[in-house]
Amino acid sequence: MLYVDEKRCSGCGFCVDVCPVEAITLQDDVAAIDQNLCTECEACAATCPEAAILTLTEPALDPYVEREIAPYERQQVTVPLATRLAPAIGSALFFLGREVVPRVADYVLDALDRRMTPGSIGGRGDTRATPGEGETSGGGRRLRRRHRG
Repeated sequence: MLYVDEKRCSGCGFCVDVCPVEAITLQDDVAAIDQNLCTECEACAATCPEAAILTLTEPALDPYVEREIAPYERQQVTVPLATRLAPAIGSALFFLGREVVPRVADYVLDALDRRMTPGSIGGRGDTRATPGEGETSGGGRRLRRRHRG
């Protein structure tokens, strides 16, 4: 919708000459637009030297104006269970892989080393009371790792 700002309009008549449908007339040296004839081509607004012809847009038609959503228009989005659980499962697997698995692996390997030590009877450990010269007490993966550095 086009309208004329009467304070700016000087009554020059350029807009009257440019209007293709003759919707603009001069009344008391001020332009007046007949809204029934106007096609909103905005040729008059482009030629006005005073920028007195302005375009009015309705707020409901403007896509950039935010509008409040009524409570009945809100829709509840259902998120699948797998989508909600994926972050928790990923975090749990990360923790298991980083903290638990190395400790369990060390425990299992130590248990296997204790069973495999020479001189053990029935896998119950060493029956000797003290090690001899040059021998270490027991052995095992953890002790060897400590000696290696």
